[in-house]
This record gives sequence, structure tokens and C-alpha cells, in this order.
Amino acid sequence: MALSSCIKSGVLFVAFNQDCTCVALGSQQGVHIYNVHTHKLCYRYTIGAVSIVEMLFCTSLVGYVGAGEQPALTPRKLTIMNTSASRTIQELSYPTSVLAVRMNRQRLVVVTAKRAHVYGMHNLACLRVIDTEDSPAGGCCALTACHEPNLLALPASASSGAVRIYDLAQDGGNVLSEVRAHQTPVVTLAWSSDGALLATASAKGTVIRVHRMPGAARSHSFRRGATSAAIQSMAFSAPGLPVQLLVAASSHGTVHVFRLQDPEPPGVSSRPASAAAGLLSAVVRYSVGDMVEPARNIATIRLPQSVGAATCAFRMGPPPGQEAAAEAGAAAAAAGEAAAAAAAAAPSGLQPRDLTSSSTAAAAAAMAATAGGVGAGITPGVA
Repeated sequence: MALSSCIKSGVLFVAFNQDCTCVALGSQQGVHIYNVHTHKLCYRYTIGAVSIVEMLFCTSLVGYVGAGEQPALTPRKLTIMNTSASRTIQELSYPTSVLAVRMNRQRLVVVTAKRAHVYGMHNLACLRVIDTEDSPAGGCCALTACHEPNLLALPASASSGAVRIYDLAQDGGNVLSEVRAHQTPVVTLAWSSDGALLATASAKGTVIRVHRMPGAARSHSFRRGATSAAIQSMAFSAPGLPVQLLVAASSHGTVHVFRLQDPEPPGVSSRPASAAAGLLSAVVRYSVGDMVEPARNIATIRLPQSVGAATCAFRMGPPPGQEAAAEAGAAAAAAGEAAAAAAAAAPSGLQPRDLTSSSTAAAAAAMAATAGGVGAGITPGVA
């Protein structure tokens, strides 16, 4: 979904939830949450200008940050609320503006200038404050959607492309590994759904690299293009596809699709370029493999408008003719999952509610008429 297409609607922020079943929008009016499959409005909170919205899967736990246009909606405060009870759970204040918010079922991460604050989801207690470096893209971070492994990736340098990976499972975050992913500062990070792969993109934006955990060894390199561009978002394909894919949206108004083939075993060179890269690497300080043999994208999607930012995600939709059955099944599964994780998802004992469940469909249909077109055109798959 291109943010530029929603400017007239006053949209300030767009993000998918962790499993890409919902899309959350922050606008001049407040918070809007839509179901990706049905396009129906699941929740609306008219509070004023909101610059960041973060969901916890399909539960009713939502965090938002104000855009600073109203005194009560300062950008230096994160509000955690339960949407089903319309009640604030906790407000977290900071000396500087909140740049990014990430959640999984065990951890909440709030990024401010030169700080990353790590909280436990069961009681919202601060576990650790991690010192960070300034990044050309403020708020650059990535938290695994799964909580096993529970990994956080942050830029480790303001002048080089180093990335530091933290294991948040113990003590709020211990350094697991550090990798020099690029020569210029990293501005975009993305985890695969199982936390096994980390995609990185630098400020130059010509090469995208994929690192395999736990050692963060480089497994893939992809050439986006020859000219510089900002990589605005990246996403791995959902599990279950016969081939794993990676998509990246650029400031040139294009979305590039890359295929992740199995990396070659060490010492095996299937192309002459591999041998050339090995010889050059022996005498040059930096690895030159990407200059010799980076893979190209298998498809390019051109957005209707090239102005503004874009966010992309993969979502495996139900087969044609089975949307209703799939929706009901997904709602039941999500409701059971939410109930099982109630203690972790609702710090104050409030029960998370599945925002995609059929119980909200009637209300969503009534509210959609007053949504003013916000979120129109949301479709499953690559947006």
C-alpha cells in the first residue's frame, strides 16, 4: 500500500500486524484497523493525529503514539490500550520522541533517539535500555514476530553498515552477534516469520543482503538496481510456499521480488564468477562477491504513484470460493491462540479480543461507511 495514495485521507502511518491479517493506520483522525481479507473496518478510535500504531497479532492489545498536534498526543508518549474494553492499560513517557514500536508475545520494544527500551509483555516492566547509534532512517529496528527465538536487530554504527543482534529471551537482551552487513549505514531491517533469516538494506539501497541465524552468516545478496534508492520496507514470504521470496519497496515507486534459493555449500562454485569473486576477495579488504555475482529480482511491481513511502507484506489468501470458510477458520484459530496467550498479551488481566472475528463484522460494516475511504484498496498478497 502506497502512503502517497492516502495523503488526501490524512493517513500518517501504515503497518501490517505480525501475521499480515490486519493493517493498522494512523491518521489525522486517530487509529483505524482493517481486516486484510474482508477489507472491513475492525476498529476505529477517533482521538486525533496519530503517527505510530502497533498491533499484537489479532488481539485487542494496541499501542499508539501521537503526532504532537494535540497536547494530549505528544510524540514522546506511547499509550498501550485494550480496544475491546476501550481502556488504557499503561502510558509510557520518554524524554525524546518515539521513533518506532515493535511487539511480540513476550517483548515490547520502543525506540527513541539513541535508545531502545525493552519491556516484558506480561507486566510492561522495563527490562533493559540499549544504547543505539543514530541512523539516517530514525527508528530502524526489527523484532522477530515469533518469541522463540526472540531476536532484536539494531544498527550498530552511524557511519558503517554494522548490525547488532540481541537475544531478548534473557535479561532483556544480550548481544548474540554483530555483522558488517554493508559499507554504508543500515536503514531497513526485516526478519523472516521464524526468525531464521534477517534482511538488511543500507542507505545506498542498491544491494539487499540476507543473513542466516544464529551466526548471522550471509546467505544471499540481491541487486535492486544500479542507482541509489531508499529501501522503505522489506518482507519475507509466509511459511508454506514451495519457494521462499523476499520483497522490497523502494523510493522509486517499485516493489522488487527476489527468490531465495538454497545457498551453495562452502567450497562449491557453480559459476565462473564465484571463482573470480574468491580471488578478488583474497587481495581486497572488503568482500567483492556482491559486485561480481549478486542475484537480480525475478519480478518488479510498479506502483501507481512514485511519490511518498510504501510498505509491503506477504499474505497467503484463501483459495477462490473458500473465503468465508477460511475466514471463519482463521478467526477460530486466532481466538483460541489469543485466549491461550491472554496472560502474556494483557498485562492488566484484560482478555485480548480477536479483531478478525465474526463478532465484529456487523459493527465493522456500520463503521465502514464513516471511515472516509481510509484503507480503501487493501488487498491480500504483495501490497
